[in-house]
Amino acid sequence: MSGTQPMAGPTGGRGPISPAARRTVLASFLGSLFEWYDFGIYGTTSAIVFDQVFFPKESPAVGTLLALTTAAVGYFTRPIGGIIFGHFGDRVGRKQLLVITMLIMGIPTLIIGFLPGYAKIGILGPILLLLMRLVQGVGLGGEYAGAALATIESVPQNRRGFFGSIPQLGNPIGGLLGAVLVLAATSVAGDDVYAAWLWRAPFLISVVLLVYAMVVRLRLVETGDFHKLVEDRGVQKSPLITVLRYHWRPLLLGLGARCADAISGNIAIVPYIVTFLHLSNSTSLATTIIPAIFAVPLMLSMGAVSDRIGRKRMFVIGLCVLAVTIFPLFALLNTKIFWLMVLGIVIMKLGNSTQFAVQSAFLSDVFPTEVRYTAVSLVYQLTAIIGGLTGPACVAILIASNGSPWPLAAAVTAAILVSVGCALGMRARVSTETMQPVQA
Repeated sequence: MSGTQPMAGPTGGRGPISPAARRTVLASFLGSLFEWYDFGIYGTTSAIVFDQVFFPKESPAVGTLLALTTAAVGYFTRPIGGIIFGHFGDRVGRKQLLVITMLIMGIPTLIIGFLPGYAKIGILGPILLLLMRLVQGVGLGGEYAGAALATIESVPQNRRGFFGSIPQLGNPIGGLLGAVLVLAATSVAGDDVYAAWLWRAPFLISVVLLVYAMVVRLRLVETGDFHKLVEDRGVQKSPLITVLRYHWRPLLLGLGARCADAISGNIAIVPYIVTFLHLSNSTSLATTIIPAIFAVPLMLSMGAVSDRIGRKRMFVIGLCVLAVTIFPLFALLNTKIFWLMVLGIVIMKLGNSTQFAVQSAFLSDVFPTEVRYTAVSLVYQLTAIIGGLTGPACVAILIASNGSPWPLAAAVTAAILVSVGCALGMRARVSTETMQPVQA
């Protein structure tokens, strides 16, 4: 099949899912899986090991804060990647960029697996670690919107909620895969061996996923929506300028609406359990595994339901549920009873997974095809900076409150309520009920 052929019908189509479209869904999922696998192993390893490997001269709490900060710096280059890849994605197409973003994400992950620690090369160790995270941020900046749109624009409008939730599954599955690997390594070899050298294994194993994803992505063809855009001569000379001039209101509301996900997904649960509740690394990791398994069928179900009741409505429902679960989450974590801790995280996942499942499809409904890559990238990656700062900020708040989680819970809940208001103010360009374009 030629790279210029569309994968699916134009916006509003109701046809079957073509083999090319199914391949696109798989390729998008694999990229998302890699992104969240890296996020999972880096976030977990930085929380339990990197303070010893790269910041051994600091106290445990300060070392954890510095280690989480290395995870945060990559978020600052994400908007740069989003602008660059968004520009070319809206001008030359979605598929050509997905191979490039995969390489920019994957190679630094492998390099991190080989990095010497502070004991061998001193301050150069954390500097190189920071550099790799900055490079990764550029690739990640273009990955989310590219992968999400490649899927959503390749399937009929009335099924975009369900199929759009599949790449989002990379979040729980990638995080689950990373947590299982780290838990297995620490349980079998022990925390000391893992901190000494075994922490490198999850980063090096990622090469298998990287190669497979590259093979699949090299076979992709262009999306139906972009193919129609080219036929209609609707490609913009400067998508970024068009977004800022004509779509600034949904852009600002989108930034506010997505803050809840960026913050709630990075509230430092593992550091809180290990550093402030003084429980083991294996306990903290085990509490995250069951909720991740629970999230997979929940997200698929919510994606399918959103095709019936509307993506915006489902997104807002998810945010409202999330808002009322933050205080119960910390109350149950504080019991230090394993199954109650798991229950707390599962309860939070009810809302978090619901809004995240439909997030990309909802944002795609809001912005037109000609600027969609740029606009969705900006919404996601600018709020990702907030997400990247959330982990260190949470640890700082916990330190300032002597380990009390309630000021943190109040701040997170307030942020979620702001997101609810912003989401209610957004307007989709497509009616879920009729699957026809509506006035913006």
